[in-house]
Amino acid sequence: MVERAEQLARTQPNDSAPPGWTARMRRALAFGVADRDTIVVALAGFLLRGGIVLLLVPIAVLPSAIGIAGTAGVDAFGIDGRPTSWLFEVVAVISALSALWLLLAFLVGSLIDVWLIGAALDPDGQAMRRPRSLPEFRIVLDLAGIRAVCVVPLVLAGVWASSRIYNAAYNELTTPTNLAIPLPVRVVENAADAVVVVGLVWLLSEVVAAVAVRRLILLDLGAWGSIVGALGQIARRPISSASTVVVSFGASVAAIGMAMAATATTFDWIRVAARNGQPISVAIGLSPLSTTRDFRPIVFVLATAALGLAWFAALTLAGMASAWRSAAFTEETAAAVSEARTSR
Repeated sequence: MVERAEQLARTQPNDSAPPGWTARMRRALAFGVADRDTIVVALAGFLLRGGIVLLLVPIAVLPSAIGIAGTAGVDAFGIDGRPTSWLFEVVAVISALSALWLLLAFLVGSLIDVWLIGAALDPDGQAMRRPRSLPEFRIVLDLAGIRAVCVVPLVLAGVWASSRIYNAAYNELTTPTNLAIPLPVRVVENAADAVVVVGLVWLLSEVVAAVAVRRLILLDLGAWGSIVGALGQIARRPISSASTVVVSFGASVAAIGMAMAATATTFDWIRVAARNGQPISVAIGLSPLSTTRDFRPIVFVLATAALGLAWFAALTLAGMASAWRSAAFTEETAAAVSEARTSR
């Protein structure tokens, strides 16, 4: 695999010099949009690692405070205001399911990483078409360990920020500042510092994990050795690393933003079209007592079709952006490994 990385880092049209950063990003972009299998595999990794939550946010209808209190208020808190055993049981079940999801994301996501990295390093571009054996279980465990270690700072940042976000949400529920603004937006505005810190910690953890995973596959230095090597690589190549982060994650943010906007808009069309109190037979003029026809059901069907198309476009954009981001970090890490070995 190291020899393949060196070959990739040195390859360009005239084979005279290693490709520069622009050429590497252009090659990563071509990898991300060239093959359907690559998009599907990258999309699976994105959804499994939490991307499905982002795509579902625009069509999620948040319950009101009164609805939450009516559903769980009696069972969650006793007369004295203390949490009940039911609440602890619910939290335990949710925590167990979240841990299971994380474990699945670490293990299956590691297999997806191996596939995408191997495909990006293939010199003839045919890795997507040929069968490939599964990696050693030791490698999969090391990859999952890297992801688990890198998620620890994010968990600590989330614990620190949770109290600030909770206080902001509690204040907005008890004494709202502006009811014209949605509750989540008001909470983010009042706890902006906590949200920014969590976002920055997540970005740094994700970058270190992405580089460490690729160094493990290229050099097989173990989980801790790969993490230390990733930190060193970022420190030695700050401009190239930062440029890769900005371009690759910027493309992902733009793609996810457009996808969320499209699904949110079409979902609003469905909600508007669904506000029809009449039976469908009356609305479309089939009832003998109806005098006028209502075309809102047809609008509802068209809006539903538009939502389906928006979802398809959202998934496609997310898969392309994820494949491009994966290939960009693979190209960057392969170039760093090649330069390090050449300088020795």
